[in-house]
Amino acid sequence: MVSSLAPADRRGARAFRLTLGICQEILAHARAGFPEEVCGIVSGKEDEAVALYRGRNISPTPRVAYELDVETLTKQIEFDDVGLTLAAIYHSHPAGPETPSETDIARATYPDSVYLICCLADLARPSLRGFRIVASQVWEVALSEATT
Repeated sequence: MVSSLAPADRRGARAFRLTLGICQEILAHARAGFPEEVCGIVSGKEDEAVALYRGRNISPTPRVAYELDVETLTKQIEFDDVGLTLAAIYHSHPAGPETPSETDIARATYPDSVYLICCLADLARPSLRGFRIVASQVWEVALSEATT
């Protein structure tokens, strides 16, 4: 469990906006991959998700960790070409917690991206939360519904 979770407003973080469709796609991916962790990326512009890209978890221990495949990560180049960014990286925690694990924090190398975690610990009530991870510091980012 993360002990250094800072309040979202400490860094002046704005809410990250996702469409309901993108949220549903993350949840569907997480359920399809259960009991293993799944992962993918989200392109975006100015704190708003534009499109989701499912990745492959190539971790040797996919029930407790994720490692995004290179093919999916290189889509960032395409994002740059059309004026988008790697807005978010998502993965699931099939058994929890809802917050980044110590491994997630240690492996976080995209300080400008939101890390989305879909927790399936309670299959009847899955959760999706967002975090910024910069230099081993973790801040929760509010998620809100985009209207477009």
